[in-house]
Amino acid sequence: MKNYLKEEVRFVMRTEQVIGDGIALNLPDHLAANGWRRIGLVLDSGLKQHNPYLSEVVENLEKNLESVHIVVNEMAEPTYDYLNEVKDVFAPHDLDCVVGIGGGSTLDLAKGLATLKSNPGDAIQYRGFGKVTQPPLPVVALPSTAGTGSEVTPYAVFIDTEAQWKFGINSEYNYPRLALYDPRFLDSCTLPIFASAGLDAMTHTLESFAAKGATLLSRVHSIQAFKLLWEGLGSLAEGDRSTETKIKLLVGSGCAGAALMNSGAGPSGALSYPLGVYFKVPHGIAGSVFLPGVIRFNVENGYTEYGQLYAAVAEDATGDEATDALRFADELRDLCAKLGIPTSLEGFGVKDDEDRDQIIEGAFQLEAAFAHNPVTFGPDEIRKLVYSL
Repeated sequence: MKNYLKEEVRFVMRTEQVIGDGIALNLPDHLAANGWRRIGLVLDSGLKQHNPYLSEVVENLEKNLESVHIVVNEMAEPTYDYLNEVKDVFAPHDLDCVVGIGGGSTLDLAKGLATLKSNPGDAIQYRGFGKVTQPPLPVVALPSTAGTGSEVTPYAVFIDTEAQWKFGINSEYNYPRLALYDPRFLDSCTLPIFASAGLDAMTHTLESFAAKGATLLSRVHSIQAFKLLWEGLGSLAEGDRSTETKIKLLVGSGCAGAALMNSGAGPSGALSYPLGVYFKVPHGIAGSVFLPGVIRFNVENGYTEYGQLYAAVAEDATGDEATDALRFADELRDLCAKLGIPTSLEGFGVKDDEDRDQIIEGAFQLEAAFAHNPVTFGPDEIRKLVYSL
């Protein structure tokens, strides 16, 4: 972790966050307070089909705003081609902002559409960092899953179909201006969706906590996120779907996203990308299968601070960081199993050495993420981990 006594420590948070049961019904008031009355509305198709509350929210927006133009996101993992296709829905209209309601991919699509409204040309030309030259329209994000943290980060991830890889439109302009956490949007989540999203957030918080770039400020968010997510996911595994549990997961996800963007990622998140691209595994679940192995590797090579997290939630913590960290790795694996998540790559359709080598080769495209790990995690370590699963 960076030493704030010896170097400058920076923490960025540019999104106003509001939490409340049923708060989405107040969205017209929040928009009006900023002078936004003509909106582009991006909706998750699954949410639209299965969550009646969304219809109530949309009707309320249409009743109270000057104009509402709707894009329904039909892709679980939007591509740059799809972004180019749907941008034409908003192109003829004067908009004050873009509102996204849905999971991380839908919120990313809202960010992408806000960017293309003020930056002309094909979406793919903005892939990468610092390519966006004109400020996008303001974005308001209402997550319907508790996982990605997209509602507070400047990243918008899409699949480049030519390169067969996920790359983001990453810009300091891309921070949503406002995020509303309304647990009613989670009412339609099935256990697999809860688990995938929640473990995505868990990956974010654990890797942000351990990252070399972690700071005193980022760890405040990492630790709080961990407590909320550990409690919330544990409750889910026991069948608890209460409003309190859903709020814990939503807020934990937001805290984890804020921590990650201010510290750095890690091996589990990086390895999730090839597993997702090549084997169509949801991003959150894809990262979780690697987490226990990464924790064990780090502990065995001298990084034991995970024990501090375990001590914060476990009554049986021993006080010895290494012992508690290894116990935590085992309990995290058990939690994944209770949530119905495979604990080996075979459970995701990875059949042979050729499949494993494809994951390893794909992971090398994200070498920078491995560099954030608190101990060296190079090609040999990547191969050993992948083949151990």
